[in-house]
Amino acid sequence: MTGSFYRPGRNINHRVKLAVCGELVGGSLAAMLTLTECRLQGPYVAAAAINEPIVDWVFPEDDGVDEESVADRFSSFVEALQSGRKPKAKSKPRPTSFLTFAENGILNADTLLKARNNLFRKHDDYFDTFASPLFNFRTAGVAVPSPQPKTPADDFAELSLYERDDFHQQQMKMSSLSYRLQNPDMQAEETAESTKKPRKSHKRWPNAGSGLRIPQMRISSAATSPLSDQVGEFARLIQKSIVAQEIKTVEADGDEAAKEAAYMLAERQIYHRTPESMRLWSLGQTHDLRHIAHWFEQILQ
Repeated sequence: MTGSFYRPGRNINHRVKLAVCGELVGGSLAAMLTLTECRLQGPYVAAAAINEPIVDWVFPEDDGVDEESVADRFSSFVEALQSGRKPKAKSKPRPTSFLTFAENGILNADTLLKARNNLFRKHDDYFDTFASPLFNFRTAGVAVPSPQPKTPADDFAELSLYERDDFHQQQMKMSSLSYRLQNPDMQAEETAESTKKPRKSHKRWPNAGSGLRIPQMRISSAATSPLSDQVGEFARLIQKSIVAQEIKTVEADGDEAAKEAAYMLAERQIYHRTPESMRLWSLGQTHDLRHIAHWFEQILQ
């Protein structure tokens, strides 16, 4: 069943424009609606304003240096010495905004982590593109964490849980051993695959033939916000998507002037603002909302 929406007194064939806005979790929802409801036919999102949106729930909770990465660097160092090459000193990665501004007085990292634990029952849930809209444009870059072990209610339940887990582990080991004995060539490949670290890789959005076209967006996140890195990346990846879509639409792969025009269009479409101090609408700082309301009014006419 299909239907159309129109205002009384307006032509039924007139396409209805929608505008969405949101902040924090609401900003995440507004971002996802913008990316999925920007159809070229029917009612569509024509504008979006999001402030401090949580577009990636996979927070960098540590400094990214683990035992394995240290071992990898040491191995590279030894190999360089053995080959007679001078080991290259690798620069330390820039601290993330999530760690640098973890103690922000308005929005801190601990609050964000608690919100994630309260909102998502399983780790897989916040790896979904609807929860983390940034993953429409790239992969998470990390593996989904293993589920936390269940806490037994009493000693008897603990013993029962231990025996059941031990039985399952033994069965898995026997099954794996049998498979590897029958397929020795696959063992090395599986070992290499299991030790391979996930990497961030770009994804194309919208997909060709999806009938979606990213609308105008105003995205804001304070320079001192723990979310500033992910929000900035989100804005850049959307702009990159618009450029790619525009160049393909006009078939201008080799036309530098057309590429420049596409970049200018992307910057106009996606306005990314980074004020020095955090301004949350929910805390009564509604000065920006008046400008957004006027902007919405112009677009929805």
